[in-house]
Amino acid sequence: MPLSSVASFARQITERQYIPAGRCIHDKDNPVIRYNPQSWTKVLLGFAQSPVFRTLFLDVVGVAIYAALVVWLERDVGKIPQPFGLPVLSLLGIILGLLLVFRTNTAYDRWWEGRRLWGQLVNNSRALSRQLHAMLPPGRERRSLYAKLIAGFAATLAQHLRAFPPSHKARDLDPVDRAAETQGELAIAKVAELLANAPHRPNRLLSHLTQEFHSDVRAGNLPHESVIALQPLLTAFDDVTGACERISRTPIPFGYSSYIKQFIVLFTLVVPFAMAKDYGYGTVVAAMFLFFSTMGLELLATEIEEPFGSDRNDLPLFEIAKRIGDDVADLLPSER
Repeated sequence: MPLSSVASFARQITERQYIPAGRCIHDKDNPVIRYNPQSWTKVLLGFAQSPVFRTLFLDVVGVAIYAALVVWLERDVGKIPQPFGLPVLSLLGIILGLLLVFRTNTAYDRWWEGRRLWGQLVNNSRALSRQLHAMLPPGRERRSLYAKLIAGFAATLAQHLRAFPPSHKARDLDPVDRAAETQGELAIAKVAELLANAPHRPNRLLSHLTQEFHSDVRAGNLPHESVIALQPLLTAFDDVTGACERISRTPIPFGYSSYIKQFIVLFTLVVPFAMAKDYGYGTVVAAMFLFFSTMGLELLATEIEEPFGSDRNDLPLFEIAKRIGDDVADLLPSER
């Protein structure tokens, strides 16, 4: 069997299998933004493609119209009472700045923890594959099964975190079934059936992997000492799954997120009244920049605080899962 079959199995899970027919969850649908951080010119010239710019463009135009209206009323109609003076607005600006710093730091910590956990999953998959390769006796069937289970776990976890519902249609499993029968690996078809009806597919796949491991220990295919060496690696898969679910299922408190947005909007609405008299229509530019900079940070934080989503700044889960499949195919070859 070619080594590419393991990576192909992971691709089948990520692209087509165990998901509703007609719906594809592949990273090419939400490609990660690749860029050279040292090329400032390209980064600056590409601002029009920025998700924040495209999201806030109409809002910034609305702020400009609002600020121009305030300035016109102040200069040409009559004096408008100012809710706050510039000193008070300066203090409020400091408070808003501190809130945004804390907000963005918290969001990035969640994003980075998610990336660290998937890096741990890569390392665990490589370590388990390397150990199994050294301990298993010659033979292709068991190696192929372990390789596909390890590669499939990463792809299944990625799909689980993206919150796509499981497919209960037998025809969605046909391609895996046919591939298994063609290659004489009926155990893989059994795994497909297990995943099809599992409420928590990563748990079901890991449970099957653990059962196969202990079955080989009892059968003498693996030494009894391997339990001490490999059990911590199997447990580490559970740790990664639980930690990822903790991030995915524990959003930033709604009250905190909504308060910052309300603060930004109210601050933007009040600023033109304090600046119109002294700065005239320059207030329009200041209000636009103020709203774009503050609300832009809030939108960035909102996007990256859920690192397992499908936004372009989220983690490329399926790309990492494919990398794991390639590594497993190299470290646990079926020919020996």
